[in-house]
Amino acid sequence: MATQAEKINKLDKEIALIQKDISVIKTNHLKHIEADIKNIKLVGYSVAIAVFGQLFMVVKDYIFNV
Repeated sequence: MATQAEKINKLDKEIALIQKDISVIKTNHLKHIEADIKNIKLVGYSVAIAVFGQLFMVVKDYIFNV
């Protein structure tokens, strides 16, 4: 039968492995989330440029064709 000290050592090793796994998962997911946010910003900026371009064309047509 395992002694109390052996059980504590086993639990300490398991906790250390779990903490390492959590750290790896956290950093990996943060990098993916960061990449997704960059893509969302790129799409947002592209849409904003297109909208302002269209607005400029409407204003230009209104000013010069009135």
